[in-house]
Amino acid sequence: MPTRDRILEVAEQIISRSGMEGMRLKDVAAQVGIQPPSIFAHFEGREAIGNAVAARVLDQLAALVERETADRTDPARALRRGVRAVAGHLYDRPAHARLLLRDLARTRSSPEELEMWTPAQNRIEVRIAALLEAGIGQGQFRPLAPEAFLPILEGAILALIGWSGFDAEGLPTSPFSRAEIESRAVDVATLWVGLDPKAFASDG
Repeated sequence: MPTRDRILEVAEQIISRSGMEGMRLKDVAAQVGIQPPSIFAHFEGREAIGNAVAARVLDQLAALVERETADRTDPARALRRGVRAVAGHLYDRPAHARLLLRDLARTRSSPEELEMWTPAQNRIEVRIAALLEAGIGQGQFRPLAPEAFLPILEGAILALIGWSGFDAEGLPTSPFSRAEIESRAVDVATLWVGLDPKAFASDG
């Protein structure tokens, strides 16, 4: 594996346990097996590593959304599949949830940072927009815009996972299980598009 990729893998593992604030360059270098100055051949510093890990997170989430919502013959079912998959993914990968929580609390500060995030964000927005359009066209969803829907959904999933924090191993201390978080996230999405969650209580 190229050194740059190993740096990102190790950084993600550290962020999972200690959060972005606990990710130190000397620890990353030690676990990769390089000297700390060697990191600067690949990244400008700690923030650049965090941003690159976050960009990979969004790439993975975009691929997940695209895969789970590919079949739009039943938009309501595709929406539930996609939401359940994203919630489960973030629960299983605490570093991803922690990086997205961090992003909600700050403003991106440079063109370079925007360039790293924007392509994956656009992929997610395009897919959700198409799904909402299909649902509205079939009379399943109430009219709403993706830019109104996505922040509500992202905030709900991250709050369910991270509101209570993370333990020393980096695992969520949420009172809800993975299955409960998936179910509650689906309820939020279902209500937001104008459907009754009770109608889908037993389906996946």
